[in-house]
Amino acid sequence: MLRKRVLKRKNNLTELNITSLVDIALTLVIGFIVALPYFFESGIFVSQAKLAKSESAPSEKELKISIYLTKDDEIILNEKKMNLTTLKNLLPQLLLRSLEKRVLIGADTEVKYEKIIKILDICKESGAKELTLIRKK
Repeated sequence: MLRKRVLKRKNNLTELNITSLVDIALTLVIGFIVALPYFFESGIFVSQAKLAKSESAPSEKELKISIYLTKDDEIILNEKKMNLTTLKNLLPQLLLRSLEKRVLIGADTEVKYEKIIKILDICKESGAKELTLIRKK
């Protein structure tokens, strides 16, 4: 009698009920599938500047657009100081003339991220295809 009870207890311990674990795993998978498009919806992709070796000289027709933000809230577009409204008006015209539609953005270390993100948004709205953050002016 005693042996039968011990055997029954051992058999019950070896069985593992994983129904609740499967439910949790499937819920997480479905959650990730639903949430994944929202991660890529922002449309702002930023790349790090890279030095590229090229055999030919850079074309003179390519218009380079560089924006630098100073700690004194000044915006410098291609070595010329301007305000935010002038930048909003001038940037789409410059991007139309650019082949790569790349904008280089740099800032002093004291500049708040909010201002940098605002400039990134303006560039994207103006038609920039590639945004590159640089460390130095």
